[in-house]
Amino acid sequence: MKRLKEATSSRHAALESRLPLLDADMSRARYLQFLQLFWGYYEPLEAQLQTLPYWPAINFDYAGRQKTPRLLQDLHALGETPESIQSFARCQHLPTLASKGQLLGCLYVIEGATLGGQIITRHLNSNLGLTPLTGGAFFDGYGAQTGEQWKAFCAMLRANAGESAQHDDILASANQTFETLDQWLFPSYPTPKGGTP
Repeated sequence: MKRLKEATSSRHAALESRLPLLDADMSRARYLQFLQLFWGYYEPLEAQLQTLPYWPAINFDYAGRQKTPRLLQDLHALGETPESIQSFARCQHLPTLASKGQLLGCLYVIEGATLGGQIITRHLNSNLGLTPLTGGAFFDGYGAQTGEQWKAFCAMLRANAGESAQHDDILASANQTFETLDQWLFPSYPTPKGGTP
């Protein structure tokens, strides 16, 4: 886990620094734009995840952890309709998920994001008056269970890390997940170098 955190730190920090979700002047309209973008990334990604054959091998139930339902809840709470949501652009450049290690690397990023989401949740509540029921469910993640869910994920990842060749797959996939999300949210910014290519 330490090596994974270190190998992804530059891309993680670059993405985090660009997100305006903690800005004092973050508006509801700007927040909604980012929810639309996150939906455009997670919807095709989770559709791809559901088709993968590696779930029995890693013994991990992702069904209750899916992010798309929470994004849909937020979008509806903020006034979007099913028709408008279907018109949103979807990301075409997703992480490659052709091995168990690549799946694990991708999951590391999207599950790890739930931890930072707790800070964003508090900010959304204090600055925009949003709660998990009124537009902040996505960033609230698993609510009070977020820490426990992260520990369970980490235990699964350690149990499945396997041999060193798979470690390389995990590291590369985690970085690629950060990279593809960064490029989707901020297409005009260059991708930071460093970590595993």
